Amino acid sequence: MDEDPLLKLIPPLAGVVIAVVLSIMLAATVAGQIGDDYSTRGWIYTAAVMWVVIGAVVVFMLAHRGETHRLSFRRVLLWTVSIWLWPLIAMRASRRPGNPSPPS
Repeated sequence: MDEDPLLKLIPPLAGVVIAVVLSIMLAATVAGQIGDDYSTRGWIYTAAVMWVVIGAVVVFMLAHRGETHRLSFRRVLLWTVSIWLWPLIAMRASRRPGNPSPPS
């Protein structure tokens, strides 16, 4: 059972799922405070949720192989912040040696 690669995905997957739930609640709170009408708040919330979902996928794909720590409150907060800052993390990962450079 210890050699099963799916078991190694449980901590990062749980971390990203919890971080997405926290981020969606944060997006709802922020969207509720911005905008004058329901339609504006709805669009802000929709954009924030799309940002979070894309961020969760990008960050999970970049980080799941290197994630060896147990799930903790600190790790969940790190995943949450990473989901919101995913463009910075993606740019940093693309500049690492050994990664193909983007087409010019």
